Amino acid sequence: MTGVAEGATLSGTVRIEAQTSGQVDRVEFALAGPDSVRWTERQAPYHFMGNTGATVPGWDAAQAKEGAYTLAVRAVGPAGAVERTVNFTVRQVAAEPGGDQPRPPAPSPSVSAAAPAGNAANPSVSNGVATFTASRTIDKFTVPNSWSQIVINAGVTLKGNFVIPENRTAALTISGKNAETSRLTGNGPHVKDFSRAGVSTDATFKLTLRNYTSINPRFYHMWARRAQVVMTGMRYIDDRDGYHNNSDGFSGGADSTIENSFIDTWDDSVKLYGGDLTIRDTTILHNGNGAPIQMAWGDYGRGTATLDGLTVISNSPNHYNQGVFSWAGGTEADSRTIRIVGDGFTRKVNPGMKAGPLYVFKDGVKNKTIRIEGGVCSVMRSTAANTVHGANTSGNKVIVTGCR
Repeated sequence: MTGVAEGATLSGTVRIEAQTSGQVDRVEFALAGPDSVRWTERQAPYHFMGNTGATVPGWDAAQAKEGAYTLAVRAVGPAGAVERTVNFTVRQVAAEPGGDQPRPPAPSPSVSAAAPAGNAANPSVSNGVATFTASRTIDKFTVPNSWSQIVINAGVTLKGNFVIPENRTAALTISGKNAETSRLTGNGPHVKDFSRAGVSTDATFKLTLRNYTSINPRFYHMWARRAQVVMTGMRYIDDRDGYHNNSDGFSGGADSTIENSFIDTWDDSVKLYGGDLTIRDTTILHNGNGAPIQMAWGDYGRGTATLDGLTVISNSPNHYNQGVFSWAGGTEADSRTIRIVGDGFTRKVNPGMKAGPLYVFKDGVKNKTIRIEGGVCSVMRSTAANTVHGANTSGNKVIVTGCR
């Protein structure tokens, strides 16, 4: 590990890298202390909080709470896993009375330093990195193809949504400096308009979303059905009247990944429409409206969902219109596969809430098969108690194989 020493005291930006040897599948970072962050990298160089080419945003200790921290770094490969830890302290350095403000560490040449609000453009743009330095209304904001990264500073709320042109092919990252206080929120009432999703695109490219909160979008939190989406450290929240918002969560394309994220929406949390999807170390609240994982609303879509650390928490006191795994509409024979890695799927119930159904077939759906591979047999097998077949449904089934 480079970039931070055991016992160090930090007050500015640090760029921490895990340097590895041998074959590595992924490197997992877990920061514990007054603030906590989980981060996974799957391609070298393995930087905590990632990188875009030569640009390494780093972790901004100046935005963290003071106190003692431990960063555990775990490299995972075919031969097993190796973990290292480093302990450090965050202490914000105050200016001396009558003196100058302390100077933070100089950024890398490819990283622009955010200037105080009012003293610079908002966003400031340097080397393709656009940094929003203060809260503002962006309305329906079309992302220029020249931008490679959008950064939302800590404590900044952007009111509106990002629209990415359909002709884009270059990768784009949208990231926050703080998972809770870097925010993107809707700027009006609910509307069934995909161009008003928090992040919306029909482009075929790689889209990375990391480390910010999307709250109360006008439509979906994100719509990117053709893009390979890497979503990590995200929070999708809807705290409005629950049954009238269609605040669906994730809709990405083939070979997408959701990691270290939290989804609390009031419609379908994850759409398994656009191709294979992997979910790791993620929690979804199962509210009264919507399915944590929706197969389709009709005769379309494809894909296998691999669950390698998904926790679904029942969160309604009396009613669920969807199951954890649901299929609605359509009559053509079709199937989806849910592949569970080891103990990669867990169900819980919040205090005072009722356990939701595991499987639901509804809205006249016919001839659909949900295939479950792995998991615990007693949990995953379809029974009269955990499966709902709605009105005018027929020919639907759940097949469980390889369970234990």
